Amino acid sequence: MYFFHISIGGGITGIETVISIINRIKNNLKKKKLKKVTLAVIEKNPENIPGGVAYGFKRSTFGYFNNPLRLSPKKFTDWVLKSKNKKKLINYLENHGGYTGKEWIKKNLKIFLSHKNKNLKELYIPRIMMNFWMLERFLLVLNTIKKINKKYRNLIDIKFIKGEVIGLKKRKNYYQIKFKKNFCKELKFKQNNINSNPLSFHKDLLINKKITAKNINIGLGLPPPAQIASPEARCNENYIWDFYDEGSTSFLIKKILYLSKLKKKIIIYFIGYKAGLLEAMPELYKIITTNKLNIKIICSSSELQSIQKAELSLKKKIYKTKYFKKNILFKINTAEKLFISIFKEFNFAQSKGYNRYDAWTYILKNNLIYEVIKKFNIYQKKKYDDYFHNKIRAITRFTYPETINSRELMFKKKILEAKKEKVKKVKIKNKKLIVVTKNKKNITKKYNCDIVVNVSGPLNAEKIREEIPLVNQLKIMGAKTISGNFVVNHHFEIKGLKNIFIPGTLARGFNPERKTIISAILKNSNIVANCISKNYLKSFS
Repeated sequence: MYFFHISIGGGITGIETVISIINRIKNNLKKKKLKKVTLAVIEKNPENIPGGVAYGFKRSTFGYFNNPLRLSPKKFTDWVLKSKNKKKLINYLENHGGYTGKEWIKKNLKIFLSHKNKNLKELYIPRIMMNFWMLERFLLVLNTIKKINKKYRNLIDIKFIKGEVIGLKKRKNYYQIKFKKNFCKELKFKQNNINSNPLSFHKDLLINKKITAKNINIGLGLPPPAQIASPEARCNENYIWDFYDEGSTSFLIKKILYLSKLKKKIIIYFIGYKAGLLEAMPELYKIITTNKLNIKIICSSSELQSIQKAELSLKKKIYKTKYFKKNILFKINTAEKLFISIFKEFNFAQSKGYNRYDAWTYILKNNLIYEVIKKFNIYQKKKYDDYFHNKIRAITRFTYPETINSRELMFKKKILEAKKEKVKKVKIKNKKLIVVTKNKKNITKKYNCDIVVNVSGPLNAEKIREEIPLVNQLKIMGAKTISGNFVVNHHFEIKGLKNIFIPGTLARGFNPERKTIISAILKNSNIVANCISKNYLKSFS
């Protein structure tokens, strides 16, 4: 079974690429005489289509964007603010948003339903809205395919395949897809009511033919953390290794509520102190305090460095930069100077009574990072991509303020305790999860826990081995890594592996301008689609 293009992963990257390819074909129908094109989307968990793990219906419950609406892609923001979609969001929060959803409605409904309120675009909304937006656009494109096929005799064929891809094999000028246990199924989809998962698949049919493709786009979402649990601990149902993929906060809450019926006190250990921990805090705090559960939560990291609040100061005057004035940007001509200038700007903002986020908002809003790096020479661009981008990312990570507020309340009520230590291992003893840690003084501690959640941060491409077999296979095939990421060209094609694209977070230069992740994913996926479409259209010129 041969395909011109396959998207491995049915999340934002995979679906956006398919949407963009089809729209480009549609725009060239009258210009060229085209031949049949075959496309496919492969996804191990079809319920993730089209939002993936981060924005899917099942796995992103209680998750909110890290940035307000004004920093979201304009097309998405405009869509969210249409009356029918505002109703969709409210309906979702009422039915699926839990305690935090009801709190959001109570606090923000008046602002959200307005059209002119100055705080409207300062709202943080549930990530599920990206899923709804992608679904609407995807269904429109599928409808477009029907119309095209009716007029141009089945020009476009698209299939959905369930299976876990573990590798690729080069065959002349195309690639053969290798599936886990050589097992994959073709799926048919249907659209559901908004109160359930809006898209589901049925009538699956086992595929016995080999799946091959000329072009492959890989969108695997956020990689899991390092696996530090013993084989026995990994099998324990209360050890959560890949927090987001396993269902995130809603998955954890189900475990807590079940255990609360069996035990008087529950001890939870979070390995990590950043995004994964913070995302769970608002709903977890409400569940614990409302149900009066006896729960102790321990979290740890070697440095206890957290993400900052994405919160503007209350000052009426708009922040004006000192080091990022447009007329002096030319002075920031190296990657190191860019890092130092951002650091100085943040300190200056705080000295004037503003938050760091005021300065960062001004820099992002005026696209000043791009204005600086576009003038770098090749050497400085390389230094930026390979070293200083990560240093800048470390000081410019901001998140939904409610997550940090909830964490502070948990500290205050002594539900949550933070430890400055590194987890060395998770093991099992007498059916109990044991977390083994070591601090900077080399003192070892052991914690008996009921639930252990590993949110220690995603692995980079360099360190991934058995955690993601496909990524490991790409490296065996010759894909190179620098500073933890795959080396790609300006089309996000992996260097050395022709026609294999990876536009997500594992790619070097994924988001140099430090825009919101979703903006970078959409932009990069369209770059990939443009390259693939050109290759298809060239053959008919």
